[in-house]
Amino acid sequence: MNIVDILLIVIIILLLGYCSYLKLHQPTINTDDSPYDELRVQVSNNDIMLYIQEATEPYRQFMESREIDFSINCFPESMMGWIDTDIMDKIILLLLSDMVKNMSDGGKIAIDVYANKDYDRITIRINDNAARMPDTSIFIVQSLVHLHHGMMRKDYLEHQGNMILLEFPIKKNVFPEVLDSQTTESAKPQPSTFHIPTHIPLTIPTIQLPEGYDSGTASLGELVQQAYESSDQMFLQRAVNCVKEHLDDSDYDRDAFAADMGASASTLYNKLRTITGKNVTAFIRDIRIKTACQLAKENPDLRVSDIAYRVGFKDPKYFATTFKKETGYQPKDYFDKLRVKK
Repeated sequence: MNIVDILLIVIIILLLGYCSYLKLHQPTINTDDSPYDELRVQVSNNDIMLYIQEATEPYRQFMESREIDFSINCFPESMMGWIDTDIMDKIILLLLSDMVKNMSDGGKIAIDVYANKDYDRITIRINDNAARMPDTSIFIVQSLVHLHHGMMRKDYLEHQGNMILLEFPIKKNVFPEVLDSQTTESAKPQPSTFHIPTHIPLTIPTIQLPEGYDSGTASLGELVQQAYESSDQMFLQRAVNCVKEHLDDSDYDRDAFAADMGASASTLYNKLRTITGKNVTAFIRDIRIKTACQLAKENPDLRVSDIAYRVGFKDPKYFATTFKKETGYQPKDYFDKLRVKK
């Protein structure tokens, strides 16, 4: 059994498991009520274009093994917006797996992602040149798209291939699930409760004491040290250190990060997603913004532009835009509040 067969088996198992889960909840499509009482959209602010590129990257090696021409284009190349990355991951997995299973070696799949003129919606168009794809996962995908307040269209043109069109809103105020959880006292986040949505905690794994443990004969300190030295903890600490060592390098990207970690880009993506729930771009951005806040607090004389350059932003204006989308404040206003509290 080769790697292609193994990957297909894994994908099929994932699909069957998720199908079974959704059938238990009996969702319905195109109704005024939410098709899921238990599930909730959990959106976060992300660079959507970079996220989609990274989310599809793990499929590239598999496509190449099948000699499938796989391409992705984003317009613009970078744009912030609010999405549920877990839902998006599932949609991408389901659609691409259906397309690949339906395609002969040497086929073609192209993904185009673009924003509307108001930059409050995105469209994801996926095309292939294969025969009509089966509806194996379409019901599930439609349910997930509907849950994310989006729309979906599926077409097939004879001798040309399949086309899947997905449209999603990306403004925070579209998601009542998020707004309902916010305090109604103020439309702006309060400095006293400020946190960066992409915060990466370094936590100690749960320590499981061995059966028959006796504090008089064994060292609890050794167990704690083992917890600190767990593989995930060490990987995460090494990843944080890598980013910090290249903090002022605005060209430090996913590939350079992966090389420093001694891993492929897809392995790094999957590992960070498993440990932190964030993609590579969000992980790096989180550290940059957190460090910017620390620099502002510790160095009152630094200007916003100086801080932006030190944490790897080429353009102070883009830094200000990113910072405000993450915190709700312009960096100067927030830094002033930090410095007053010092």
